[in-house]
Amino acid sequence: MVECSRDPATDLCARINAANTLGALGDPGFEERQGPLGRFLLPPMVAIGGGVYAIGSDEGLYENEAPRHKVELGPFSLGQFPVTNAEFQCFIDAGGYQDERWWDTPAAQRWQRGEGTGEGHRENWQHWRNRLMDEVGLLARIAEEQAWTEEQTQQWQDHCTMTDEAFEAMLLEKWPDQQFSQPGYWNNPAFNALNYPVVGVCWFEARAYCAWLSVQTGQCFRLSTEAEWEAATSGKEGRRHAWGDTFDVIYCNTLNVKLRRTSPVGVFPSGDTPSLATQDGCSDLSGNVWEWTGSCYTPYPYKADDGREDTDVEETRVLRGCSWDDDPGSVRSSARFNYHPDGRYFNIGFRVLCSSPIE
Repeated sequence: MVECSRDPATDLCARINAANTLGALGDPGFEERQGPLGRFLLPPMVAIGGGVYAIGSDEGLYENEAPRHKVELGPFSLGQFPVTNAEFQCFIDAGGYQDERWWDTPAAQRWQRGEGTGEGHRENWQHWRNRLMDEVGLLARIAEEQAWTEEQTQQWQDHCTMTDEAFEAMLLEKWPDQQFSQPGYWNNPAFNALNYPVVGVCWFEARAYCAWLSVQTGQCFRLSTEAEWEAATSGKEGRRHAWGDTFDVIYCNTLNVKLRRTSPVGVFPSGDTPSLATQDGCSDLSGNVWEWTGSCYTPYPYKADDGREDTDVEETRVLRGCSWDDDPGSVRSSARFNYHPDGRYFNIGFRVLCSSPIE
């Protein structure tokens, strides 16, 4: 099943079916261990060498990617895959949402208590309504590209005809501030298979999981900085995409594949970063889900000591990697996106980084 799910010569549907079966049986690529807080799955990791990397882009596609510049990074290991539902289940079972140890900043503690947890979603919907009302023809283009379902398109047509007061009232009803005990799409069968990337997790949840995994393993797990993420994706040779410079629609799960959902981790092996003789590359760095990084969304050039890596700063955070419902323009290694740290959406997940050798 592992070989079938990771064979680029096998039909995509067959790879997905094999991965679904593998997830139900228990993927041997994730080693089950017992930690001081109970059961956990040790993620497979890929070693990334230290050195000087070029990040950013001067192509002129998006101003926020410029200028292209060099950063020096120490060695680290990055998760081969985004964190899966099976892995995150262990955090839930261990009472992670209730344990105050994992929520280590004032903002995270407020989120854990349920204070302001709907703010990010409400801001996102306000943004989209304003954009759809201001950009003539945008909704029609989205419908033509089949980026949204007919139901979603009709829903946003209705939202644009509401009064501002009615729309705000709808947002408060749909996205109230509340306390959570699981990811946002945990019970949705389109997203909750065991070997699919966990989605509907905000930045605070992702960091809490990393803190919990660190105690379980005795090692230092965290979110990557956006510089580390791009270095792992583009390599020292500066690949435009995770796999190389030429885009191919069959290499990653984006809007053009028309799955309309996440896919099991690793079923697009042609899109992996290049393998070495001693290890496989990283999977799904391009496509499937956007991935939280630890970095604040701050203009380039990247400087690790300018405050952008402060965890207690309440700013939007950088997402990297593109997702299943985005166009291929966002799968470039240099593409940057940002979101409110309490945002929980069906195309956002995360990947862990370990700054100590994996035992």
